[in-house]
Amino acid sequence: MPSTIFGAGRRRARYGFDAPGIMLKLLAAGASGLAVGAGLFLLAEGRLVLLAGVLVAASLVPLCLGLSMLVYGLLGKHRVRDHMIGLIAWRGDEQVLDIGTGRGLLLIGAAKRLGRRGQATGIDVWRSEDLSDNSLDRLAENVGLEGVEDNVALLTQDARQLSFPDASFDVVLSLFCIHNIESKAEQRQACREIARVLKPGGRVLVGEWLPTHAYAEAFREAGLRVNASRSHFLTALALMWMVDAEKPRVPAGT
Repeated sequence: MPSTIFGAGRRRARYGFDAPGIMLKLLAAGASGLAVGAGLFLLAEGRLVLLAGVLVAASLVPLCLGLSMLVYGLLGKHRVRDHMIGLIAWRGDEQVLDIGTGRGLLLIGAAKRLGRRGQATGIDVWRSEDLSDNSLDRLAENVGLEGVEDNVALLTQDARQLSFPDASFDVVLSLFCIHNIESKAEQRQACREIARVLKPGGRVLVGEWLPTHAYAEAFREAGLRVNASRSHFLTALALMWMVDAEKPRVPAGT
């Protein structure tokens, strides 16, 4: 697999904020509306007081959503990583694929569970609107800072057209990635590709901002067994659903 130069140093690895543009717009809209509404409430009389109250209440929606994205970036995403990594019964020799790896949150977490025979491969298309400072160079720097260079491979690749042979990976992970594919049909194609490269007995965990039931159905259609597709708000401290599925093992003698 293609290799890259990994960064190293004493700095702490940082994993950025998801959808930074949306987060900042929500925070700005909520704070501005709240400030205007509070000012009107203090200065206005009559019906304008009611209007001010409505404006304040309406402003709380984008403000709370923006704050939840901020809390997720600072704390929640690390809790989600620990939860997802903790669901796997690691042996240490697994082949792992992280789809939409970004700055390496799940990739590095998985790599730390692997021995010499294991490898974690991270793929992405590196869109800055999906994650702050999202780049292959930033990911490589984090890999070096976390000291997992020997267990990691990094590739620029589209989830809809994976280059790997069938049954290549024991574990496939993805967090807040597949929804960035605009077409629902192509999202299902990405799910089919995940099912294709997963080994019999392998497991896939996909976390998203939105309900994952459509992904679960695509996995079922591709022959996977879906263990769960449910909300994980208390883990992420933000909107989050996760689908957990496995590829059945081929019965002996068939």
